[in-house]
Amino acid sequence: MLEQGIDTATAEGRAMFGMLSVLAEFQRELIVANTRDGLAAARARGRKGGRPSKLSSAQIALAQRLYDAGEHTVAQIAGMLKVPRTTVYGHLNTRRVDIAPVTQETVVAADPPAPVLTPRTCPTCGHEPTTRAEAAHQRADLAVLWLHPDPEQRETVISRQHCRHCEPGQPAFDVACAVCGDGPILAGRFAELAETGELAGPVRHWLAGAGWTITPDLFCPDHA
Repeated sequence: MLEQGIDTATAEGRAMFGMLSVLAEFQRELIVANTRDGLAAARARGRKGGRPSKLSSAQIALAQRLYDAGEHTVAQIAGMLKVPRTTVYGHLNTRRVDIAPVTQETVVAADPPAPVLTPRTCPTCGHEPTTRAEAAHQRADLAVLWLHPDPEQRETVISRQHCRHCEPGQPAFDVACAVCGDGPILAGRFAELAETGELAGPVRHWLAGAGWTITPDLFCPDHA
C-alpha cells in the first residue's frame, strides 16, 4: 500500500489495511444495492434498465420458436431478423430441448465397426448432447469459431469452439462477411475494441492468415 503510506510489516499497518479492505467491500455492496433498487423502481414504473433491445418481443418469440424447432441455426435466424448472431444468442433461452432421445442404430456386419468420434461433443467443455434437437443445435454452435485474446501472450489469438454450456458472455462481437454473414465471434478485449470500430492487430493478422479480405469491407475466404 505505497500510495497510502501503509506499512503492512507492522501490526498497525495490517490493521489499517484490513479496515480499508472492509470499507472498499462495503462501498461496493452499497453500489450494487443502489443499482438493484433503481432497477426495481424502474420496473415498477414499467421501464427496464440498460440498453433498449434490438428485437421486439414478437421477434424474440419467433427466434425462440425457430431455435427450439431445431431446423435453423443461430446464423440463419440472425439473417432472417437482420441482426448479428450475438444479439440472437443474447435473447435465446438455450435450455436443453428434450424432443427425442438420441438413439444408436444397430448395424449387422461380419466385424464390429470401429468406434467413431462424433463431432457433437464440445471440444472446450466436453458436453455431449442427449437429444436429436440438442445435437443439431450443438453441431451448429460448434461450427462457429470464437477468437479469444491469449491472457499470457498479448499479441496471440486463441480460437475455440463453444457449445451453449460454455459459451462466453458479453462482450461479444460478430465478425460477419459482407456477403454471407458468416465469420468468427470475438470475445473479451477483442470484442470491446471492435465495438469502437477497430479490429485488434492480432485479429486482423488472424483473419488475413485465414484468407479474409479486411479492407475496404470484410469478406470471408469464399467471397474474397
